[in-house]
Amino acid sequence: MKTKAITIPSGSIFDPILEEMLQKRDAELKVLAEKNSKNFAQRNLPALKGDSLNNYTGEIKAGYEKLATDVFHYLQPEAHFPEAKVDADYFRNKVKIIDTEINEKEAQNRNDENALKDFAQSNIPSRILWAMVSTMIITLGEIAFNTKAFQVTGESLLFALVLSICISVAVFVFAHMTPMLYKGATTKIQRISVVVGSLLLVTCLFTALAIFRSSYLESHDVHIKPFYFVIINLFFFIVSALVSFFILPSWIEIKENTVLLKLQYVVKKRKKLIEILMAERDKILATIMERTKVRIRISHYANYAVERIRKMYYETMGIFKTTNLIYRNDNTVPDCFSEDPPIPEIENFYYSLISNNDQK
Repeated sequence: MKTKAITIPSGSIFDPILEEMLQKRDAELKVLAEKNSKNFAQRNLPALKGDSLNNYTGEIKAGYEKLATDVFHYLQPEAHFPEAKVDADYFRNKVKIIDTEINEKEAQNRNDENALKDFAQSNIPSRILWAMVSTMIITLGEIAFNTKAFQVTGESLLFALVLSICISVAVFVFAHMTPMLYKGATTKIQRISVVVGSLLLVTCLFTALAIFRSSYLESHDVHIKPFYFVIINLFFFIVSALVSFFILPSWIEIKENTVLLKLQYVVKKRKKLIEILMAERDKILATIMERTKVRIRISHYANYAVERIRKMYYETMGIFKTTNLIYRNDNTVPDCFSEDPPIPEIENFYYSLISNNDQK
């Protein structure tokens, strides 16, 4: 018979090829038992006294023993235990590596989360948002008003708009940079220099813008001195700078916040990796469990098949006796028929699957 190692799906203990083999061989042996029994009966065998049933049923007994051996060879349950040990060692090491990696990442997250406690209560993002929104409103007004003013140069509206956006955004950025430079100054002279230098720079810029605005208004027969526009621009600049000074965080705070933000991202990334590793570990454990179930089912299926072969054997022995009594000429029951049939030498697969170490 061709050797074939099989794996029975979990939840199933039925193999159609094996079942067909059992039924076919059992039917053949039962036919052989009837045939041999008739032949012996015509000669009034077994003898009435002192004979042994084993002398006439050895071929039948050997046939069922051979069938049990073939079943064992087909299922090969003993081969699953070395495989199980190899699998167990492999998966155990793999799970150990995964657990070590999970523990390391969890320990790192615990340390980092302690550093992130203050970050969770930080209002720096909202402070930056409010400072930007407040000053952006002023900037939008500046862009609209400067666009009209720059049209006196005779250029197109698009050019005037682009020029207005560039200047207004520059003023917007400078209004936020000045408080940061002030906060970063370490001496009083540095702070005074920052304030004076900033005011002089923006005053020159606002004076130029005021001239453009006055020229634009004069073209519409409206006469306003540039001085007033300078004062208005300075007022909005100072307001923007004060908003940034009291609301916008310093460079040091922003840098610290950036570091903690990166750390928070790293923690989240580690948590996702931990989830992936846990899922992989659970998958490995499920695989081990599933393979163990399959191996146990194969061993039980082998034992179940052996018990069926024993039952088939005793049924066939009963057919042998019945057929012999029907066809005997002396119509007498031999005394060996009252004895138990010879016990077939069929290995019990279930116990053969237990290793010597486990038995001890």
